Amino acid sequence: MKVCMLTGLNKISKFINFKNAGGMGTQVPLLAEKLRERGIEVGIDSAGKYDIYHIHNPLPTYLPLVRKARKEGAKVVIHARHLPELVKGGFKFGNAIYPFFHVYSRFFYNLADAVVCATPYVLKWMERNEIKSKLYLIPNGVDCSFFNISDEKRREFREMYGIGDEMVVFSVGLMIPRKGIHDFVEVAGRCDDMKFIWIGSTERGLENVDIKMPSNMLHIPFLPFHQMPLAYNGGDIFFFPTYAESYGNVLMEAAACGRPLVMRDIEIYEEWFVHGENCMKGRNVEEFVNAIRIIAEDDGLRKKLGEEARKTAMSQDISKTIDKLVEMYGELME
Repeated sequence: MKVCMLTGLNKISKFINFKNAGGMGTQVPLLAEKLRERGIEVGIDSAGKYDIYHIHNPLPTYLPLVRKARKEGAKVVIHARHLPELVKGGFKFGNAIYPFFHVYSRFFYNLADAVVCATPYVLKWMERNEIKSKLYLIPNGVDCSFFNISDEKRREFREMYGIGDEMVVFSVGLMIPRKGIHDFVEVAGRCDDMKFIWIGSTERGLENVDIKMPSNMLHIPFLPFHQMPLAYNGGDIFFFPTYAESYGNVLMEAAACGRPLVMRDIEIYEEWFVHGENCMKGRNVEEFVNAIRIIAEDDGLRKKLGEEARKTAMSQDISKTIDKLVEMYGELME
């Protein structure tokens, strides 16, 4: 079986100058590597003839490829990484683009033989919008052997940035409004007895942010992917105030490293994360501040939430994702 993973990152890099292409840019190579270990021949953004074209980016430039696949008798899988609402507070003119992208998304996802939905929320979106393609619920998954708990990595990260014994609240992601950067900054200002770290920056083509960081906040614009386990271990509380996601790889990576999670109470995580059990949730700055202080002041709760977050991540280990992808590919080729 030959599968081509299509990201289109080389195309959009002309408009958005990514230093780190986020979940798709790091996860697709991992998926390809793990699938090859199962004996499947996988290419990434490569030319040639394939049995399955697995599209990870809803670019209009892939429409001719879909027609080509139909003529060749190949199957088309579309990975639903980009829902229409994700353009709001992310891309420049996102609110203006949204209605058009919504119509286009319904059209595009209906072209697939199969659509991969990373969360129950994405699956419900497909059903609500009458997508007729076969739907598969397959979480993106996290490599729990790479993202794990390590005191050594914790020490290394803190030495790198001159961090002592203070409580560190951190987040990872593009510095755009959709990710909740404004709330992060305000919460940091209200918790001036703690250290706050944001890892990630904005990029050309994305919506700009105008923020004034408080003195207790450190901004790390870029950290290579291989160093991310250091960051996840170096922090104490992972704060994820995002407004919208299709999965949120960084949340699962932090969970895999046993970090207690504070997140915005949004629909996408209703079925996986329960307030007070494997995370703390909030809807506004006041609730975020309260949740962070409760966790910071309670060692037992901090340990419990971290352990339960780790269990949640392990339930979505990348090996299980590969199992489900192999099964789906097999069904499509029958």
